Amino acid sequence: MREKNPVVAELAGLSGEERRERLLRGAEAEGKLSFYTSTAPEDIQSLLMAFGMRYPFIQPEMVRDKGTVLRERITREYSDGASAADVIELTEINLGKLKARGLLQPFSSPEGEAYGELQESEGYWVAEQKNFLVLAWNTELLKSASPQDYDGLLDPILKGKVTVEAHDACWMAALMNHWGTKRGAGFFSSFGPQIGGLVTGHQIIAERIAAGSLLLSPTIHSNNSEWLKRRSLAIDWLPLEPVVVELVGIALPANPPHPHAALLLIDFILSLEGQRILRLWKRVPGHPALEADPPYMSRGFASILVDAKQFLQRESEFESLWEELIVKQSGQVKR
Repeated sequence: MREKNPVVAELAGLSGEERRERLLRGAEAEGKLSFYTSTAPEDIQSLLMAFGMRYPFIQPEMVRDKGTVLRERITREYSDGASAADVIELTEINLGKLKARGLLQPFSSPEGEAYGELQESEGYWVAEQKNFLVLAWNTELLKSASPQDYDGLLDPILKGKVTVEAHDACWMAALMNHWGTKRGAGFFSSFGPQIGGLVTGHQIIAERIAAGSLLLSPTIHSNNSEWLKRRSLAIDWLPLEPVVVELVGIALPANPPHPHAALLLIDFILSLEGQRILRLWKRVPGHPALEADPPYMSRGFASILVDAKQFLQRESEFESLWEELIVKQSGQVKR
């Protein structure tokens, strides 16, 4: 178990103005923080600018990369005794792996109370964003009707033309849990040969679909698809039911260099103000009081949550199935 910063435990016993004053004094002395995130930089930059205007004595720095890359970077930094992250924003699965390694610590935020079940059971993170995995396609390349359900992805005309995010074993796991092993294994055995590309990065796939270099994918975030569509690019999307939803959480490292500033940023991101800023950039907010903009990005269809805890308990099983049913069956190399 990694050593925890004692400041966080001390602050956990404070509330109201006493907590806020303590955070402000400490953050002013710290003067900066590092925010490690897998969210698109343009989205987070707006959030950090607003945070900087609220707290001009804090200089926030963004460290952005793919979730798996950031997770390993955080692990490596702790092993080297050079922990630099103050706040971490990753999917629940990546956060769960950091928690298992002792690299996170529980925290309390007055803003987190509104999130209910979106708070991790032991207080290690709060899910403040939702990613809805939908079908997106290029409207100029796909002239016929798009698939209307998952079985539509098995149409022979689509063989070798479907792109899937290379590391979305959790998407497969959620659907197999929902359908049952027999139907799930049957579907994905037939789906593997339909795949013509395994690409890392949901947003990268969406942009390539809009540009016409890829035809379609069932693992695109609804907000990415909608954002590109509103720019009059050649992309459209629809929800294949049940839509798989992956949660993105905000967490505190085990030993943040700037704990007071870190907790102020966490409070800000979880607040209605912070969530509205994320929504402006077409993110689907986790705050129960806010809907997506437009609302149809997150409602009007059946959906299921990725069970991060179960996935991590059975990760080797699901990753083996992903390798066998998707990677080998498709004949593609992850890139």
